[in-house]
Amino acid sequence: MNEKPFDLYSQLISTIKVKLDQNYQSQIKKLRKSLQDRFLRLCTTHYLPEEQASFFSDWLWFDMTDSEGETFSNEYLRENGNFMEEPLRECLQALNNSYLSLYEPVGIESNCLRVRDFFTGKEEQVILKETLDMEIGANRPLLLGRLVGLPLGNVFSGMVLMLKNDDGQGKFISKHIDYLHDLQKGKDFSAILKNNGEILFALFEHANHKALISLNDIRVMHLENNIPDLIEALDHAHACNLAHETGGIRWYELRENLGNTRIGVNSEYVISYADILDDILLMQGLLKEFIPQENWEVVHSLFLFQPPTPKLDHIWYSVVKDQETERWLHTPHRELDDKTPLDVMEEENGRERLFVMLDSFASQASGNEYSTDLLNYMRLRIK
Repeated sequence: MNEKPFDLYSQLISTIKVKLDQNYQSQIKKLRKSLQDRFLRLCTTHYLPEEQASFFSDWLWFDMTDSEGETFSNEYLRENGNFMEEPLRECLQALNNSYLSLYEPVGIESNCLRVRDFFTGKEEQVILKETLDMEIGANRPLLLGRLVGLPLGNVFSGMVLMLKNDDGQGKFISKHIDYLHDLQKGKDFSAILKNNGEILFALFEHANHKALISLNDIRVMHLENNIPDLIEALDHAHACNLAHETGGIRWYELRENLGNTRIGVNSEYVISYADILDDILLMQGLLKEFIPQENWEVVHSLFLFQPPTPKLDHIWYSVVKDQETERWLHTPHRELDDKTPLDVMEEENGRERLFVMLDSFASQASGNEYSTDLLNYMRLRIK
């Protein structure tokens, strides 16, 4: 065999992708737009540059599963594997096992690049088309790509993106992947990355633009006997202060935070919610001082892509009411001469003016149980 391994594997990978595209063309044509929106749903933009299209198509063929948990490529291998030539079948199986990950270059040898998986620390040798002109210095760039393990070596499938790691970009991504790993206890990193390629792609994009991601993490712990002790501790904690007490829940907020953060305590449970990961970790550390148990239930997280379970709906809605009311209180309204409700509350007869505004909202929301409940909550907040 005179063909170079890189050229051979590139041809095999291209052939497989063409076969998948031809086989599922009519099926995918109807779904491509919605599936691409799904792939990009956590990104700062829903536009995918043409040169990055392989990230979506690889996720579509090799990662995205149907209701039975099967990918298009696994289905194709099951139905056609016995009729494929050995090198092609071998390559398809390797693509089925591949997943998007983040790599750090650690050395260059001839036409090979040695990389270290940024999450597991495992080192791999990657076959290149030609020698790479790259200096492996102190601030090594990070590479986002899908590594395919084949008999003669590893190759990247499709495009590889490069990210500077000179301002905490790698730490930002790895902390969020650790958070995802914590949400999905019991799964190893390879399974997490295989099942959540769109999350890693979005984290890479956020890190590249130095943009925070709002996780809307909501958790609850049911308590029985030590609620008064917890309230006493929170009342005297330097890290938080009492924000308000409404609807039977005593809400505290962190004094130093990057986003919206609250701890809610009532007679039966404790709720925590935060948007930014650093706030979530700070909140967890604070609560662990007062509640050493770790039996928190996750009510919601952006990374779970699913609504709360029915038994936790009331917890979720308690948080939503508080979040929506905070947003309303801090937003300028045309009906209030572009002032916020908080500003108007400081004026003479300001509360009465806000009650009139809420009554107007209520007349428009007549018959909507959730809207009525929210408006009643807002009334309680401004009394």
